[in-house]
Amino acid sequence: MFKFFDLFRKSTISARIAPDKAGFQRKYRYFTSILAGNNRALEIITDLEHLFYEDKPFNMGYVLVQSEILIGEALNIVEDLNALSGGKYPGLFDAADTIGAGILAELERKKKLDKTNFVFPLERLSQESVDDVGGKAANLGEVFNRVNLPVPQGFAVTAYACQHFMEHNNLADLVDSKLRHLDVNDTESLMKVSDKIRSMILEAELPIDLERAIIQAFGELRQKLGPDIRISVRSSATTEDSEASFAGQHSTVLNVGQENLINAYKEVVSSTFNPRAIFYRRSKGYMDQDVIMSVACVMMIDAKVSGVMYTVDPHDSRHSVILISAVWGLCAGAVEGSILTDYYEINKKDRRIQDSTVVTKATMLRSGVSDGLREESVPDDMKDRPCLEPAQIEMLVDYGLRLEGHYGVALDIEWAMDQNDRFYILQARPLKRSLKLSKDKIAGTSADNAQEEFPDHPIVLREGVTASEGVATGLAYILTSEHNLPGVPEGSILIAQQTSPRYVPVIGRVQAIVTDVGSVTGHMASVAREFRIPTLVGTGSGTATIPHGKEITVDATNGVIYEGRVEQLLHEEITINPMKGSPTYKSLQSSLKKIAPLNLTDPNYENFAPEGCQTIHDILRFAHEMAMQEMFRIGDDVEVEKSIAVHLRAYLPVNIYVVDLGGGLSVDPGAREAQTKDVMSIPFRALLKGMTHKDVDWSGDVGVDWRGFTSIVAESVFRDPMKEGRMGGPNYAVISGEYLNFNSRLGYHFATLDTYCGPEVNDNYITFSFKGGAADIGRRSRRARLIALILKRLRFKVELKGDMLRGELKKYDCDRLQEKLDMLGRLLGSVRLLDMVLSDDGQVGWYVDEFFKGNYTFERKH
Repeated sequence: MFKFFDLFRKSTISARIAPDKAGFQRKYRYFTSILAGNNRALEIITDLEHLFYEDKPFNMGYVLVQSEILIGEALNIVEDLNALSGGKYPGLFDAADTIGAGILAELERKKKLDKTNFVFPLERLSQESVDDVGGKAANLGEVFNRVNLPVPQGFAVTAYACQHFMEHNNLADLVDSKLRHLDVNDTESLMKVSDKIRSMILEAELPIDLERAIIQAFGELRQKLGPDIRISVRSSATTEDSEASFAGQHSTVLNVGQENLINAYKEVVSSTFNPRAIFYRRSKGYMDQDVIMSVACVMMIDAKVSGVMYTVDPHDSRHSVILISAVWGLCAGAVEGSILTDYYEINKKDRRIQDSTVVTKATMLRSGVSDGLREESVPDDMKDRPCLEPAQIEMLVDYGLRLEGHYGVALDIEWAMDQNDRFYILQARPLKRSLKLSKDKIAGTSADNAQEEFPDHPIVLREGVTASEGVATGLAYILTSEHNLPGVPEGSILIAQQTSPRYVPVIGRVQAIVTDVGSVTGHMASVAREFRIPTLVGTGSGTATIPHGKEITVDATNGVIYEGRVEQLLHEEITINPMKGSPTYKSLQSSLKKIAPLNLTDPNYENFAPEGCQTIHDILRFAHEMAMQEMFRIGDDVEVEKSIAVHLRAYLPVNIYVVDLGGGLSVDPGAREAQTKDVMSIPFRALLKGMTHKDVDWSGDVGVDWRGFTSIVAESVFRDPMKEGRMGGPNYAVISGEYLNFNSRLGYHFATLDTYCGPEVNDNYITFSFKGGAADIGRRSRRARLIALILKRLRFKVELKGDMLRGELKKYDCDRLQEKLDMLGRLLGSVRLLDMVLSDDGQVGWYVDEFFKGNYTFERKH
């Protein structure tokens, strides 16, 4: 645009806009500010749309900052427009304020908690209590009260109590300030911020009333169960055990007495800000204020045996089985994946054990004498003995089926059996299944094909259990210590001795996970399935067998690891944003409805007014149009002698107004209309040559399948395409003999071309920008990619994001530059409706090839 501004300043038009120099400079300043602000705002809109549709987690803090900047740009544009026009559009301030406030209300919502008691006994809880005490505690109450199965006695410290604790110590604002600009993918920074926040919480004092309520509840429990009662202090955050499992992300403190109860409570509250918990909730689309820590305080079970039960195979729900893992003693090591477990697979229909694996169990976990846990050696006669008898398995299966029948969904259940062989349900939550699908899998590729041994890729390991299905390739990274987590490189395969929820902060950087020890029913396995990371556990020797830094391919579905990159196994994945459906995802979706749609498409329509603006995009469109009209005095009601723009009759279904800075048109002074033969501007003449090419059909439908038009009209999120008649609103060309700035809006998309075509090669350039369309974002983005590929063949340097692109060409001689402009003219006419057509990525290449064959209507030859 620098040529435009430079030439504009030097032209005689300035005197016609404002006779006094100061007046011209003022209008010019506001006008250029509007154009620059419009460009910045459109880039932000594209960025936000790209975030939403990219099928990757996004940072809500970044969304909020970008939205605030966008609203600021819109308000500045409104102010500049009113300054340029002498205050003609005061209603635009109200529209911008209302729209901006609506956007921020969507993005800055705070979770509201009702004032409740600080403590509730478990026997008073049910699923309806989930907002007060979180999913874990509410489900324990539900299991006890409505399913009538045994659970440990205890009480829940409410989410309201946690909020009271945080507000009492002014911690909420401090935490928000440290998390607001945190990049959770920067593992080192994540760990540092987490340490600071948790230290603040652990050092804070509980309000006296809250501490008294917790101690009193413990005392009442001790009166019922005896003076030596010990409890488990467990996380039960709001949103936990819901659509997102939060499996293993928060802390549990076991074997707690009254003397360390308050410290244990603060430890669990502080675990809201564990590195893994922060990363998990941001990646799953939960804002920090969505997760408030309730705490379940339940009786410790002196477990003889404990474990986990799945009421369905997480990889194949058609496989009608129940899966049970079991260990001697407490199951803390089993759910963390640090010890081997017995495994049982039971047929749901006849309740027979159809598969079982009994491992050697050298150690077990028991409650310590005073607090915490201690590791004990398993007696020799028990090491190789099954943990569960058939009758005990039958009882567990009965419990599992009763729970599944009550909840109506597949469940992940933690259980324990005490020294008297009495079973307790410790936790019941929806089971997260493996949803990783490839196009080949959908088409019916069998597992047998995937297990084929490839001669050029020796098998490195054929052991282990599938925790999360899928295939991935990368360089093996052997993790020797959790302290090395920040060093795990992007795109690597994580090889570790055991599974651990502590690996969650790097799960966005790794392609797959392989462990020596672990269970399909462990916490890390659940999280891997949620994030669709291929995971193979229990390989026995992965860390010893796989060389560090070696390129490998992990087929977690079939339990095989190959040397090198096996292209035949690497199929295109159907990606699903793990945030989809989350509060954060819905907030961005709602706010984008107030940002991105374009409702003001034609200045001749009645709604083209400040009160017709429903979105930020409408504000920008209206302000841009009015700025052009105010600056160049374009319009039917403008007196001839005051008009600066000339209407160009180009025999195209578009309205083009031309502002001649000197030497661009050969018309009489004061003329209101020009013909194409009157255009003297070298670049504009070349562009018009392409636009009016005999094979470019501006009125045709370029193969739009109108029978499938409902897929566009019923776009899921944003736009309602107009029924296009003529393609008018004004299109503006600012020209001189060697310069062109062409600003084109055709319905829902716009294109801007800025070019200088003179005798000095070093001065010559073309910049071309394109954005928008009437179809859904997928089709619009495909058209943008099609245009980008055409521009690249024309030797442009191209930047592409979503449906917005920018191309640049420099230092070509004038003749060759005119050839490029001719092609751009043909491009504008050819692609105007292609967003309606491009329903599949595979179509793009064909359209590019046909364009260069001169098939500008894209007719398919039979």
